[in-house]
Amino acid sequence: MRSLIERGQRFRDAYPGIFGRSRSEWIVENLHIGTDGAEYARLVSAFDPSMRKTLSVAVLSDRRRFERISGAP
Repeated sequence: MRSLIERGQRFRDAYPGIFGRSRSEWIVENLHIGTDGAEYARLVSAFDPSMRKTLSVAVLSDRRRFERISGAP
């Protein structure tokens, strides 16, 4: 079953970083199914396009860890 997460959506960390740093913003660059059958999102930093990371859609959908930024597609 496909998630409600789509390419172009923006997310940010749910909590400030250490010492109250600003929260990172991430853009969903791509979605794919891993060899383990789980769905993953490839993210690119909104502030530094050279920074990328891959998270499971389950982790990205966890409101305790990430929040979707309003107005993003």
